[in-house]
Amino acid sequence: MKYLKVYAILSNLANNLVSPFISFVSAYFGMSSEQIALITAATNAVPNISQYFLSFIKSRARFLLFIGTLTNGILWILSSFIKFNWIFLIIYFAITITGGIANFGWLLIMNKVSVNNRGKTLSSYLVYTTIGGMLATFITGLITEQDTELIKYFFMTSGLLLNVSSLVANKIEVDVDNDDNNKNKGNNEIRRFLVSTFMFNLVLSLAWPIFPIAQVYKFHMNDEQVAIMSIETGVFTVVFQRIIAKLTDVRRTLTMFLGSSTYAIYPMSYYLSNSVFYLYLANALSGFTNGVYSITFIAYLFDKSTRYNLKNNLALYNLVIGSAIFIGSILGGYIYGVLENIYGVIASINIMLLTTTLLRLSVSPLFLIVDKAKKL
Repeated sequence: MKYLKVYAILSNLANNLVSPFISFVSAYFGMSSEQIALITAATNAVPNISQYFLSFIKSRARFLLFIGTLTNGILWILSSFIKFNWIFLIIYFAITITGGIANFGWLLIMNKVSVNNRGKTLSSYLVYTTIGGMLATFITGLITEQDTELIKYFFMTSGLLLNVSSLVANKIEVDVDNDDNNKNKGNNEIRRFLVSTFMFNLVLSLAWPIFPIAQVYKFHMNDEQVAIMSIETGVFTVVFQRIIAKLTDVRRTLTMFLGSSTYAIYPMSYYLSNSVFYLYLANALSGFTNGVYSITFIAYLFDKSTRYNLKNNLALYNLVIGSAIFIGSILGGYIYGVLENIYGVIASINIMLLTTTLLRLSVSPLFLIVDKAKKL
């Protein structure tokens, strides 16, 4: 699995040179709350939505990984020559679509390599990707601290690294043929899981356009501080891996509940604090929530699927997440814009943060009952 590990590290090194900073620099360069909402929607929703349509295409997983990574790199290079405006927004949407293509191929391959030990295998590969991501984010934050305009050079560097990653993808030792993976049989547990996932991601994403606005206007953060938070997430993701792997293999629904409920800490910390220091403290839990979202949710989906319906279940899962995030991000940006005209910037930020905290807490218990759907 040498090339699989190399791809994981290299591609995430490339992505994390720029991805942790996109929303922040969009706010920094004066994009509107509606445009920032579209940026957050594109970042988190479009890759998932694009993967739904891949379920209708007969293609091997390794080819999806290769072509998605290659075109993603080319588009990042192109974006380095574009100002932060609607043209950049259009190109960024295309970037997230190609990223979704690559991720779909990656997930299909990971299902095959993790079949005997979901939690342990998925967590180990998350560690590989996290290591590359931390290094990249540190480099970008350190260099762009005093001049955010330099971020454009990292767009180009990221694109070049992704092009190299695509060559590595072609040498990965594992591949999956999905031509016969198109029979989607009914499964009440999957349906309940998808409903819970939709509700959770809807309320989760309401706050996403608010975070970069708060970073700029409430906390007056710079690129270095954004990088510190991202690196902190990476460090604690590694720290929590063994715990998450064990919980995932033993108590999946409980782990999903714990992971989803602790997401409420982030908007609450932004609401209560006026200091970046307290954001750093709250962000320590991001390693746990990030791990659960990346490992436990996928492990549950893998185990509740068969070889005949995995591709469709995976596509539906990504469509549900993408739709929820897109609606939530746009709605969050729109509601903030309305509130800002009435209450001003800081008050509107705080109203949104408190509301999303309560909403996140209210939907997390849904994951405790996903396995009870079979009694309906």
